[in-house]
Amino acid sequence: MELSTVDIGKGKRTAVAAGLFILFLAVYAFLMPPVLAPYRDAGELACDVYSLGIPHPPGYPLYVLAGRAFSELMPGGQDWKLNLFSAVAGAAAPALMFFFMSGFFRPAAALAAALLLGLNFTLITVSGVAEMYALHALFGVAIAFLAFSAAEKFSARKLYLLAFLCGLFLANRMDLMLVYPAVLALVLPRAARGLGSRLYSRALPLCVLFFLAGYSLYLYLPVRSAAGPFLDWGRPSDWDNFWGIITRRSYGSTLDLISTNYAKGELFLVNLYHYGLHLWSNMGPALAVAAAGVWFCWRRSRRAGLFWSLFFLAPGPLFLFLANMPPNPHALAVVEPYYLLPDLAVAWWLAEGLHGLFTAAPAWRFSALALTLAGILLFGLPSARKADRRGMFLTADYAADVMRGLPPGAVLVARKDVQLFSLWYYQQVEGLRPDVRVIAQGLSGASWYQAAWARKEPGFPVFNLNTGGQEAWAAAGRAWKDFYATVDSEIPSGSPTVPLGLVMAVYPPAGLRPPANPSEVYSHRWEIGRPFPDFFARDVISSYAQGALAAGSLHSSAGRKKEAAAWLDYAAAADPDLADAQLYSGFLLSSGNDWAGAGARFKASVDGYERLLDLAEQYRSLPDLKHSLRRSSAYAWLNYGVALEKTGDRDGAEKAYLRAAARNPELADANYNLAILYWNRDWDRVMRELSETLRKNPSHSQAAHYLRQLQSSRR
Repeated sequence: MELSTVDIGKGKRTAVAAGLFILFLAVYAFLMPPVLAPYRDAGELACDVYSLGIPHPPGYPLYVLAGRAFSELMPGGQDWKLNLFSAVAGAAAPALMFFFMSGFFRPAAALAAALLLGLNFTLITVSGVAEMYALHALFGVAIAFLAFSAAEKFSARKLYLLAFLCGLFLANRMDLMLVYPAVLALVLPRAARGLGSRLYSRALPLCVLFFLAGYSLYLYLPVRSAAGPFLDWGRPSDWDNFWGIITRRSYGSTLDLISTNYAKGELFLVNLYHYGLHLWSNMGPALAVAAAGVWFCWRRSRRAGLFWSLFFLAPGPLFLFLANMPPNPHALAVVEPYYLLPDLAVAWWLAEGLHGLFTAAPAWRFSALALTLAGILLFGLPSARKADRRGMFLTADYAADVMRGLPPGAVLVARKDVQLFSLWYYQQVEGLRPDVRVIAQGLSGASWYQAAWARKEPGFPVFNLNTGGQEAWAAAGRAWKDFYATVDSEIPSGSPTVPLGLVMAVYPPAGLRPPANPSEVYSHRWEIGRPFPDFFARDVISSYAQGALAAGSLHSSAGRKKEAAAWLDYAAAADPDLADAQLYSGFLLSSGNDWAGAGARFKASVDGYERLLDLAEQYRSLPDLKHSLRRSSAYAWLNYGVALEKTGDRDGAEKAYLRAAARNPELADANYNLAILYWNRDWDRVMRELSETLRKNPSHSQAAHYLRQLQSSRR
C-alpha cells in the first residue's frame, strides 16, 4: 500500500498513547455513576456476568467472560466494577487510535484526533455503563490497526491473527462485521501479492479456520445453558435455538420492531440528519478539517481512502438505512452507540486533514489548527461535562422504592428494560428482597423463562402476562396471594388495581388506598427538576411521575383533596411532559370552585399536549399515537374553555372550544359547550351547535333535551 508513514519512534508513540489511556481512564472513572447505570440492558448484563448466565440474543459471550474475569480481579461492587471495565475499554480506544494514527501522521494531528474521539459524548457515556459498547469501539480500532499493519508489512501470521480476531470480536457484538468489507478490500490485494497462488490454496482456507476458531467462543452458550442458569435466554443448549442465535434467525434483521411500521428507507434521511447533529455536537468546526481529510486520504492512498470510506459507510449510513428507526428520544438513544464505528473513520479523517493541511497547504495551517482547537475546547470538553453521572444513584433508589412497600413473598410484574433489569440486578446480585418474585412481563410467555422458574421454584405458576390478555391476569390474581405490577407494566383494563407509588396492587384487598403523600414510599436521592443527559434516566423518573399521577387521580376521585394535591404536584414537577398531571390538578381545583387556579392548570395541560403533538410530528410517530394525543389535547382545550367561561372570558372560551373541536372533530361536548356559551345571545347558533352535538353523539341527553325545548318554543 502506497500510504506513507511517519516515524517518530515507537517509544514516543507508546508513551503518548499510555498517557492518553491514563488521562481518559481518569476522566471516565471520575464521571461514571457509582452504581448500576440506568442504561438499556446494563442490569441484565451485570446479572449475566455475575452468574455466568445467558444474555439476550446473540448472547455476547466475550463480554460476559471478559467482564467476569475483570470483576474477579477488582475489588468493589459488581456494578461499579463493570462500569470501570467499560471505562478501561473506552479509554483504550482513543489511546490505541493515537498509536495507530501516529504511524502515518504528524504527532500533533494524531493527538488532536484522539482527543476529540476520547471526548466524544457517546464514547464517554458507554464508558461508564455495564454494556459491551466501549469494548466494541476498542475492537473496531484494533481491527483497523491490524488491517493496516497487515497491508503495510504483510506476513501470513498477521493475516491469520486478523482472521482469528475478526471471529473472536464478533462474540462481543456481531455488528462489527459491518467493517469487514473494508478489511477485505484493504488486505486481500496485499495478501495476493505476498502469497501468490498460495493465497487460495492454503492461506484463505486457514483464514477461515482461524476465523471459526475465534467465533467458536459462541460455544460457551450451549455449554453454559446445559448447566441450567436461571438467566438462560433462548435456551441455546437446544441445537436449533443455538443455530438460530449465531445465524441471527432468532432475533431477526431489524434493530427494533418499531422500524417495521415504516417503509424501507423512509427514515433514512432524518437518521442521517441526526447522525450529522451527533458529529457537530462532538466536533463542531473541526468537522471541516475532517471533510478536507477525506480528500487528502484518497489523494495519498486510494486503498486507504477505500478502506475508510467503507469503514464509515457500512456501519454508518448503510446501518442507519437498514435500522430505519424513527427519530424519537427512545429510538435515538438505542441507535446512538452505533455511531461509534463510523466515528472512528471521522477521527482518522480529522488527523488526515490536519496532516495534509500542515504538509501540503501551509497557508491553511492556522485555520486548521483554530478549527480543531475550537472543536476540542467548545464541543469536546462540554461533552464531558454533559456526561457527568457521578451522583446518579437512580437505579438503586428505584429498586429500593419499588421493593419498600411490598409484603413478604409478593409477586411483582415489571415490563420496561431499565426498570426490570435494575430490579433483577439489585435482587439477584445485591440481595435486595430475595423473597419477592420478580416476573418479566415480556418474557412470561417464553418457554425458556417458564422452565427457568420451574427449576428455581417448582410448583410456582408463571402465567403468560404478555400476550395472554385478561384471562391470564385473572388466573394470576387467583393463584398469587400478593400480586403487584410496576407502573410501566401493561395491565388489562379489566384487572382492578390500586396505585401505591411505583407499583400497583393488582386484584387488591378491599379498602386498600394509596399512601397519603409521596414521601411515604419515595426516598430517592435525585433532585426533582434536575435535567438528566439521556433518555433512559428520564424514563425511570417518568415511572415515579406516572405512579404519582395514578395515586393522585385515585385520591381525587375519592374526595381526598389534600392527598391528591400532594401527589399531582409531585407528578407535574417530576415530569414536565406529563400533561395529565396538570389536567387532573385542574379538575381538583375546579371541584373547589377555584376556577382561576384550575384555568392555569388546564392551560399548562393544553401547552403540554400541544408540545407533545409537535414532538410527535418531529419524531415521525405512528398515526395511532398522534390520534391519541390529538384527542387528549382536545379534552384539555375543552376544560380550559370551561374555566375561561367560568371566569367571564367568553371570547377566550369560544376559541378554546373551537380548538377542541379542531383537535377532535368528533368531540360532541365542544359543540354542546358552544351552544351553552351562545344561550340567550344567538338562538340559531345554539340550535346548530346542539344539532351538531347530537350528530356526533346521538345519546347526548342534555343536548337532546335543550334542542327539543327550543324547537317546541319556536312552533
